[in-house]
Amino acid sequence: MHKKQVSIFIPDSFLSETSDLKIKTSKIGVIGRALALFKIDQIVIYKDLSQNDDKYVTDADFMADVLGYMDTPQYLRKKVFPIRSELKHVGILPPLRTPHHPTESDLKVGDYRQGFTVKRNKKGTYIDIGMKSDSGMKGMENLAFCKEQLSVNKVFSFRVTKLAKEVIVTPDEPDDVYWGYKTLSTHKSLKNSLKLVNPDFVVETTRYADTINSIFNEFEEKLDKADNIAIVFGGPYSSISEDLSGFSWDLVKLNTIPSQGTETVRTEEAVISTLSIINMLLNFC
Repeated sequence: MHKKQVSIFIPDSFLSETSDLKIKTSKIGVIGRALALFKIDQIVIYKDLSQNDDKYVTDADFMADVLGYMDTPQYLRKKVFPIRSELKHVGILPPLRTPHHPTESDLKVGDYRQGFTVKRNKKGTYIDIGMKSDSGMKGMENLAFCKEQLSVNKVFSFRVTKLAKEVIVTPDEPDDVYWGYKTLSTHKSLKNSLKLVNPDFVVETTRYADTINSIFNEFEEKLDKADNIAIVFGGPYSSISEDLSGFSWDLVKLNTIPSQGTETVRTEEAVISTLSIINMLLNFC
């Protein structure tokens, strides 16, 4: 089956109900787990225009950092994310336990690993892929080697191609398992953020739309035809304030929590509720 691209969009005002850094970190952790649980390809953080200033710019960057931290394998986090005060509560984040977060250091030919590029020379690039045993290379202990010259201090995906005196890897990424999500903080309006992703089908979630049960067949048909799907969520203080109609994408407004028992639905609750329905339709219908 052709792999569809699924992105979710959340506003930079997502954390605006609290100033407590630990609570903010925990709320982002719920989103990160949902992304991995439902195999979402990308999360985009957009500027909430219902708020008339830039006070959430810092929150947007913080969300991107924490989500990126969660998606990074544990053996690379100290290299990718140096100690910073705003990340002091990342220890409470739940592990993703996805295929690109291996729990064992043993390698075999054909394994895929994410790696951090440490040093480059004329022959290629040395990579930290989380090896625990000595690789045998003087001064480059526990590092694999790639015969391509890659940018240093970056994370790439690799496939192990040779296990000998040197561990040789090649840039590659599996196409048959979930390999994590990408995070994009745009500091742009929702419309302009959507244009960066260029979806062919946009799902706008709101309690003021048709309920999922009332348009189930129509929605399933549109979802089946789409290749690049964007699911859009509003913030704590308002629904989506921008008009998303009239663009190149097909648009459906949808209430995925009919007859809700609470006065409001938190963004993280809406994300989990909506993605569970989307997941069912994409994989089992």
